[in-house]
Amino acid sequence: MHATPNSCLAASIAALLFLTSLAHAQDTHPTTFLGRAPAHTMHWMGASWLMRATREDEENGQLLRKWLAIQPGQSVCDLGCGNGYHTIPIAREVGAKGTVYAVDIQPEMLEMLSVRTEKDGIDNVRFVTATEDDPKLDPNSCDLVLLVDVYHELSAPIAVMERVRKALRKDGRCVLVEFRADDPRVPIKPEHTMHKAQMIREMAELGFAQQADFDELPWQHAMAFVAAARAKDDLTTLDPRHAQREFARGFARAASVGTDEDLRQFVDARIAMDAIPEPRAEAPIELRAGPDNTAIARIDDGSDAAFEVALARDKEGRMFVTATAPRTDGAPRTFYAMHTGTGGGSPDAQATLVQELGYDGLACSIDDVAATRAACELRGGDVISAYATFDLANAKGDDEALASALMPLRQAMRALSGGPGQLWLALQNTALPRSSPDGDAAAQRTLRILLDEADATGVEVALYPHFDYWLETHDDALRLCQRVAHRRLGMCFNLCHFLYASSETDAAPTLRRCGKSLLAVTLNGADREGTELRTLIRPLDEGDFDLRAMLTTLDEIAFDRPIAVQGFGLTGAARDNLARSMAAWRKLHAR
Repeated sequence: MHATPNSCLAASIAALLFLTSLAHAQDTHPTTFLGRAPAHTMHWMGASWLMRATREDEENGQLLRKWLAIQPGQSVCDLGCGNGYHTIPIAREVGAKGTVYAVDIQPEMLEMLSVRTEKDGIDNVRFVTATEDDPKLDPNSCDLVLLVDVYHELSAPIAVMERVRKALRKDGRCVLVEFRADDPRVPIKPEHTMHKAQMIREMAELGFAQQADFDELPWQHAMAFVAAARAKDDLTTLDPRHAQREFARGFARAASVGTDEDLRQFVDARIAMDAIPEPRAEAPIELRAGPDNTAIARIDDGSDAAFEVALARDKEGRMFVTATAPRTDGAPRTFYAMHTGTGGGSPDAQATLVQELGYDGLACSIDDVAATRAACELRGGDVISAYATFDLANAKGDDEALASALMPLRQAMRALSGGPGQLWLALQNTALPRSSPDGDAAAQRTLRILLDEADATGVEVALYPHFDYWLETHDDALRLCQRVAHRRLGMCFNLCHFLYASSETDAAPTLRRCGKSLLAVTLNGADREGTELRTLIRPLDEGDFDLRAMLTTLDEIAFDRPIAVQGFGLTGAARDNLARSMAAWRKLHAR
């Protein structure tokens, strides 16, 4: 951080006292947002302070605008422009083909700015008188909305920022510049300062995602945000865990490259700072449901030593990291219902069914992954996987053609990004016999493309052995895992296909061979000597296969990944079958 220029300090303190004495005539602050009361807006009679001689030394507007990289022809909004400290330089930067919207709630400020623009011969500024809850910006009108020392004064941040979000064009940015609350050398009253964590927390709740930040200004944070990718017409259509994901990203950055003071603002005061691991910068994050409306963020540091933290809200609705949360022996297993056993229906209907019965969520197909994930997350659950098949006989042409053929699978992986999801991949090869190693080259080529997507999204690829497919046995899957040797590649053990494709009736040796390659397990009730689907896929309370022994083996190999119940081909009502399987699952874990 930069030192405060000695020549500016006394003048700044005096000016600040003048600023706060000219606040709007209000007896109390407006309603709080996430526990923070907005500061009073500076009165237009104090406008000379905005043009003080020391401001450039204290804020370095020229450096800020260089970082903003405003281009000729752009449309920029200076929201809370005052008498135009930034407006006029920005108007020059966007040029004759660009537009600057000078927005303020005080007409007197705009009148002062109008005098300045006329004097300087600037005619590309549009003057907009806003209200406290409406900046009066047209939808899709701005490449950049800039709020310098303004956001903390918004008395209606939800309404204002929703309109800002709608005003942004594709790839448009909203930039907040706020005095640093964490720097004791900044001589600004606390109500006119903000922490980075506050800015990230509040903007996430308002439908924005952090894009970049800039820490080189003398007294201020500058942070750029974009409208959340899944936002549509209103805030209710955001990714249900958008705010949690953004907060977890901010926490991980602070833990990696921030100061202790930055990090402390993300963390519950009861947590010792030395208990927080240090991830690499921009570490991928998986977010899954936790108990009692919390969330668990798994932060991947690029090795097997990923760590987990719990996220929860305080009584004001503010999010904090409340605990480091590594899985411990004896912790409850996560248990999901496969889409094959839910009876079909809409994503909402399936998510409601499994949530009511106590499942942790769904394992779904690659059809409509985004909607299924949103439906589960709205109900406090997760989509753990998307199931897909691919015929390796189609792995023809160059890599670009193959990547195009794999696009439905890649899109499903993108829809799973940021959650605990996996791509469950069943491989056929209609040109070769089952299990033929002659198909390995095509499989490896296919997997390389999917694993590039896995690295980009954080989603794992779990090979799914399937009876009568080219990839039929778990040893086939293990062979590919060993040949490809990628940290995001493994397999899903499927009890029904294991029993169908093998003469073995004891899963323990196979599970032990799979070892660390095992990313997921599907199980069901089954007859050990069964030879057809109706005997190999049954509700969990039927059949003579020893599921308790199988779970014991999973404990022995320290398996702590998801388990799902298979329901393909079951007769009877889906609700009854799933309810019986859940009751049997709980009985299996009864002490």
